[in-house]
Amino acid sequence: MSESTSYLRYLPAVYSTQDPGFLAQYLKIFQKILTGIKDQELDGRKGIQELLAAEVIGNLFYPRLSFLFPPNDTGFIPPISGAKKDQETAILTDLDTYIGVPDQGDPLAAYVTASVSGSAAQAVTRTDPLGPIEAWLNDFLIWLGGWVGLVVDNAWSIDKKRTVMAEIMALYRMRGTVQGLKFLVDLLLDLPLTINGVKYDDNGDPQPAQGTLAVTLANPVVPGIILSDTVATAFILPDRYRPGAPVVAGYLPWLFDVQMVLPNAKDPTFILTADNVQEIQALYLQLTQLLSGIKPAASRFVIAIVPSMQLQDPAHATALGVNTLLGEQETTQ
Repeated sequence: MSESTSYLRYLPAVYSTQDPGFLAQYLKIFQKILTGIKDQELDGRKGIQELLAAEVIGNLFYPRLSFLFPPNDTGFIPPISGAKKDQETAILTDLDTYIGVPDQGDPLAAYVTASVSGSAAQAVTRTDPLGPIEAWLNDFLIWLGGWVGLVVDNAWSIDKKRTVMAEIMALYRMRGTVQGLKFLVDLLLDLPLTINGVKYDDNGDPQPAQGTLAVTLANPVVPGIILSDTVATAFILPDRYRPGAPVVAGYLPWLFDVQMVLPNAKDPTFILTADNVQEIQALYLQLTQLLSGIKPAASRFVIAIVPSMQLQDPAHATALGVNTLLGEQETTQ
């Protein structure tokens, strides 16, 4: 008896004829849904028993999606969108056997298209046969982020959505601290950032060079408490620090000192290009917007670019805002 009619063995013998016909075809519906059939019906979609055996149901709600990767893969978040093209294709194809997203020729495809938005909706309309499952995964991760209070940026790649979601609960526990803000800034802005600038060789010719832009956060260190037996210097707690005034603690918990450390801070021979300056200015705006949203209430931050000024060798032209930066600062209440 073939696998496609194996459910007949559960029926009384009177029904197990050589030509079961309609009854065998009818039972295939339940076999396909419950235990699966290795055929091409429904694009080879897995049955419920196969889903449970592969631990799909539980793993689907953790962004690692462990069931899509070999058991010996110990990576924290194994790549999908960041994998090689053939690997990404294999992973998404495997995922589709469990989910069974309808393709564009299916009447249900219009419903799937209507249920996604932004770049995910564009993925459905592509000619790529994996477009529907990729769009489904993007939309699913956005929905899953809502369960942990995360507003997922639809512009993020699939892997970044998964990584942020997997780390966000630990970061919530450090919310409002210097360490928590630092980790969150690095995670959301993909820092440290690799900068492709130039260096001049001994002949004065520019050569490609790579450097790293990092962001540091700290509470500024302030002078210690001044003790005196005169009323004029008695301790008074002000609403903000003023130079020379006594303070309660050795740091300012309501002020965050943020520094964008450029590659030439450690390597003065590294020269920024016009494209680098645009990257840094764009990152500066992103950093300002992000910190404004995640900083604790009643706190402020100051952003500084380090080094505060970059001047090239006199033999090479210097243009402010093109290949040279002044140290900008921004204080936000």
